[in-house]
Amino acid sequence: MRTLAALLALSLVTVVLGAPTSKDDKSTPVGVERVKKGLDEVISLDLSEQPLALALNQIREQTKLNIVVDRVALANMGYDAENFPVSVQLKDVKVKSALRALLNPYNLNYVILGDTLLVSSDDIALQRQLRQRVSLDVEKKPISEALKQLAKETACNILVDNRLTKEAKKAVTLQAEDIPLETAVRLLSEMANLKVVRLGNVLFVTSKETANEMRSDPDLAGGDTPVRQQREIDWLILKNRELISPYSLSGPPVGPITVPPTLPPEKQEKPDLPEKSEKPDRSGEK
Repeated sequence: MRTLAALLALSLVTVVLGAPTSKDDKSTPVGVERVKKGLDEVISLDLSEQPLALALNQIREQTKLNIVVDRVALANMGYDAENFPVSVQLKDVKVKSALRALLNPYNLNYVILGDTLLVSSDDIALQRQLRQRVSLDVEKKPISEALKQLAKETACNILVDNRLTKEAKKAVTLQAEDIPLETAVRLLSEMANLKVVRLGNVLFVTSKETANEMRSDPDLAGGDTPVRQQREIDWLILKNRELISPYSLSGPPVGPITVPPTLPPEKQEKPDLPEKSEKPDRSGEK
């Protein structure tokens, strides 16, 4: 009995500790890393007036990437993924280069969200990336290391000003669940007495003084400048007043728009109305 029990115990240890693990499980990255690896694969495309959805499906089949199309954003730009034709001829290029060649001419872009590659408009893709939900458990870790790890997990460009060697080593502590990525970066930065400036698709962490200078520079502030905000307001005014079709533009224009002034009633052109026919006077008829 003791020998049998010993053999059973040995077999159990062998099953638990010595079970073979497939090489695929070890070599296949998960989540963001898997998507990054897929974007570095080399493919060839020969598309002529094919629907965008079909073109993306070809990339999906070749790379096994989980590509999701933001159909609402595309519809707001006047595009129908099922019927919108695209053309591109590429040979032996990386997937990320192929996607840029396919999407950029139409103000479309892609971002990595977890294990998904989202195709959307430039602006919405950026917003979705910066607002993706993250959870943090940082305990007395240098802010540079905490932000580097966050950038790796989210595929977002988070850069710390390399002139701030001392500040980058300051330890931060933050436990948070399900908060927007940009909020997490700003909270960590505040704990180190730093500020965040958004430059395109980059969150740049720097000193308060440098952040204020950059925000006051219209060439660096980019989409956050009052000029850009006014362009978007003008575009929305035109859209709401139905002076243009909301589907005739791919988004807020690159230049300022002058909204035609509203004329006073006495100067407005009156439409030609049909003359009223005079009814005969039948009061004397019986």
